[in-house]
Amino acid sequence: MKRLYWRPRQVSQTVIWLMAGFSLLGLASVERFRTSAPQTDLDTKMEAATYASEMMRAIKAEKMHMSQLAESSVDPAGSGMIGQLMSPVTTLTGRLSAKQTAVNPNFAAVVVEQLIDAGVKQGDLVAVGYSGSFPGMNVNVCAALKAVGAQPIIIASAGSSQWGANNPDFMWVDMESLLSEEGLLPFRSVACSIGGYEDIGLGMTTEAKDMVKKAIKRNNLSLLQSTDFVEAIDERMQIYRKQSGGRDYAAYINVGGGTISVGRSMGKRAYKPGLNLSATRDVLQIDSVMTRFMSKGIPVIHEVEIDRMATKYGLPLAPQQMPPIGEGGVYNLTRYNKLWTGIVLVSILLSLRALVLTDFGYRFVKGRGGKKTDKSPEPMV
Repeated sequence: MKRLYWRPRQVSQTVIWLMAGFSLLGLASVERFRTSAPQTDLDTKMEAATYASEMMRAIKAEKMHMSQLAESSVDPAGSGMIGQLMSPVTTLTGRLSAKQTAVNPNFAAVVVEQLIDAGVKQGDLVAVGYSGSFPGMNVNVCAALKAVGAQPIIIASAGSSQWGANNPDFMWVDMESLLSEEGLLPFRSVACSIGGYEDIGLGMTTEAKDMVKKAIKRNNLSLLQSTDFVEAIDERMQIYRKQSGGRDYAAYINVGGGTISVGRSMGKRAYKPGLNLSATRDVLQIDSVMTRFMSKGIPVIHEVEIDRMATKYGLPLAPQQMPPIGEGGVYNLTRYNKLWTGIVLVSILLSLRALVLTDFGYRFVKGRGGKKTDKSPEPMV
């Protein structure tokens, strides 16, 4: 019994270029017919961004009064939220571009979305841990909590990395007090640590530690007294537990990469930026404030890798001017036209079949004067 085989043939270069052009045209048409639809909870997001803008303006005005504004080359948006490269209370290195990106008040809308996705509602308790390293993001978190109507229990770290709230005379805890005194912030931190390495200022000079302690004292905050890693976590959890009055927390928000909050080296890579609803068993073995909340099934919102989050939510990187309120993908969701996308895809597949898998393509090219670069199938026995 004889079997009939078909020898594969080469595809004409003309057909290849024709299909490439048709595919690019289809892609362009799919992009052209995209639609923009408003995101959910738009009013709350706009309200949060407005609060954040007002808070940043108040801080900027005070820094201007104190002659502390950074140069335009450092703070091109003129936000007033960028600090110094170095100061006596600077704890760690920091990336300037991330600090510049975080001054966008529309990040407050991002935090609103994260809170709502975590299930946080008006009146819910939310635990918060932040330092002076990202004053812009701290403001955005506070504005979002205010807009949502949550009740935060905040533990701060006074120290700051480069370009943060690292002026000894106007640290983050001073900014927080200013916002409270001006009626812009309805809550404040309940306690504060020195910050820095291991959260106790390891590596800082005695003089620098005294400056930080002075800032904590003048803002009437309780100074955390722990001296080692596990004790520091225990102390924070005890404060959160005591301040809750027996109520459950709806979420925990961490801003930055504080060791006590996120854990040591492995902990810093264990949680993704933004909302975390669960964690693997291995991650839960890494002791930190975040893990202790997560082990109880409490969602964790991790405000780190600011540039990456900005890209995700359609916000500009290191803006050269303060972005207008309401601008960004967090407010408007771009959708592709599913029907048209399907039509384009099917058209491309049918064209491939017609031009490559049948003799039509060969005849089509030949009929237009194309070179004969392939051979018709020949039966082989």
